[in-house]
Amino acid sequence: MIIEEKSLLPLIHFDEADGWDSVRKLCSDYLCFSGQQRLEIALKGNVQSVAIEHHYIDKDYRDTFSSFHSKRFSTPISRCVRLHFFSRCITNEELRDSGKAQDAYLGYSVIRPTRPNCIGRTLLDLKNYAGLGAYICKCSEKVNLQGIELVVEGFPFISQDGDATVCAQSALWMAVRYYSNRYTVYPESYPSQISNLVQDYAVGSRIAPSDGLYTWQLAETLRRLRFSPITYAKQGFGEESFRRILYTYIESGIPVLATVPGHVVVLNGHCSDFTNLASIKSATFTTDFCTGVTVNDDNASPYQIVPEKSCGHQGVKFCDIQEIVVPLAEKIFLTAENFEKVVVKVLDDPRVGVETLSPALDKETLVLRMFLTTVKSYKKQLVINGKGDPQVQKTYRELPLPHFIWVCEISTPSEYAQGNVLGEIIWDATRNVWETEGWIAIHYPEVLLIDAGSALNGSQEIFTFSLTQAGKAYPMYRSNLKEV
Repeated sequence: MIIEEKSLLPLIHFDEADGWDSVRKLCSDYLCFSGQQRLEIALKGNVQSVAIEHHYIDKDYRDTFSSFHSKRFSTPISRCVRLHFFSRCITNEELRDSGKAQDAYLGYSVIRPTRPNCIGRTLLDLKNYAGLGAYICKCSEKVNLQGIELVVEGFPFISQDGDATVCAQSALWMAVRYYSNRYTVYPESYPSQISNLVQDYAVGSRIAPSDGLYTWQLAETLRRLRFSPITYAKQGFGEESFRRILYTYIESGIPVLATVPGHVVVLNGHCSDFTNLASIKSATFTTDFCTGVTVNDDNASPYQIVPEKSCGHQGVKFCDIQEIVVPLAEKIFLTAENFEKVVVKVLDDPRVGVETLSPALDKETLVLRMFLTTVKSYKKQLVINGKGDPQVQKTYRELPLPHFIWVCEISTPSEYAQGNVLGEIIWDATRNVWETEGWIAIHYPEVLLIDAGSALNGSQEIFTFSLTQAGKAYPMYRSNLKEV
């Protein structure tokens, strides 16, 4: 059923008479058949109604229109259509009250008058993907729909238009928009800005229409956007190490740009299978349980899964990933592979290792989970979940910490299967791999060690606290990714 078809905000309720074809009909000159198919795939049949916002001025399309499309002899339309998706048949009355519409809101998609790809700025809510079996980077965005404010949580998506933007610019835009949505320190960047940042390095090629970017150009663009990017090549690390590095950064809530033959995609999540936890015989990093990654590919639909050992969407395979570019913040000096090295050293250290200080863990097979996070986020969840023992929670809350910290959570198969851990190592992300005193805290079930000297910008001074609630498990840190 179509409600107020001739208005600027017609509403379609999906039924036997009206569905996606009716949406395309009301979006003539904008939504093409291939774009309709991509939205159908992305939304997995969960949509029951669509609000069509005509004459929408989209900031990202207006940017490329001004810098490129307006210079063409045959000029496309300068405005867009924005589609809003709902999980039930929403009414016009509910659209005037965000409290009534929020629970059904599945996100939006801007439809551009561009070919061959019409899908513009898009953010689909992760609640639409319940049961996907993945852990995905998330940010939130407030959407204003004719005066009401709706919130959508997911990962930004955009397709290339084939002229002003191709896969490289689209992948960069998705990663950078995720950061600007999630962290106020990063400003919004628009497609032409991203393209123009590499104009000094467009050796022998033009900026627009774009022919794409090399890996080093991706990294240079991120550097100019105030990131401190690092590039990894599978050839330099080997299959297993490369995979562990990739997983660790994604587990840290960092989207990764990945190159496959002739294409660039954004890796924004991972799939892991922990059903065989009980079978491990020695200390194991959770990287070993990764079974695939989730991908935002501008040529497909968002949140596609690429399994590690089989063919993923559109024939893309995990083994096709040859290089990755990681957009680190400038105050992160210690890399993922080096943090793994220092964790192994600490756990085996005769002074502060497991064998010396934790009889309980020394008898167990350890499950180790590494990730990077901000101290603000870590302490915020600390208030909610605690750390097993009140002394640990109190000490962590009072302890000065750097803006970014590396954390290795320590658990056992039985506790990890329940989402619990028994301790952690906290490491200063601005230290290097050779500074053996780089740890700030080591927490085992029986004891907490704090380097108060390092925390107060002095030489190492270790305080030791015996814990009264030894062995009490507590929830693992979950703020980096959203489980769907």
